[in-house]
Amino acid sequence: MKDILYALSIGSGISCDTIRDALLKRGHCHFSVATSYDELFAIPRQGKCDLAILHEMLPLPEFVASSEYIRRAWPGAKILVISENAEALDDPLYDDRVSPGHSTDELLTTIERLTARGGDKQ
Repeated sequence: MKDILYALSIGSGISCDTIRDALLKRGHCHFSVATSYDELFAIPRQGKCDLAILHEMLPLPEFVASSEYIRRAWPGAKILVISENAEALDDPLYDDRVSPGHSTDELLTTIERLTARGGDKQ
């Protein structure tokens, strides 16, 4: 487990609240939220980001643009997608996926697995 996890959630306020609650259970997190693609640009690029969580509520063009921006801004960040429709998503745009009906434990297990693989590349 990373000492402090720097996480960014991109999506609607309600879906981000669910992620925030799960990360509060984990503890030792710095959590930022962007409710839209445009708000992503307000997040300082010089800050750390270990994990970006994209929600299926984003329109596909915003999903793709968000993923590409995250890959450029924080190359070491892992991208977790919360979506039912994995087939519509281009695999290199994300590192893992969970369904919207995930349990808190499933989400936390996925986050720990992803961030453990990532190490500290930044």
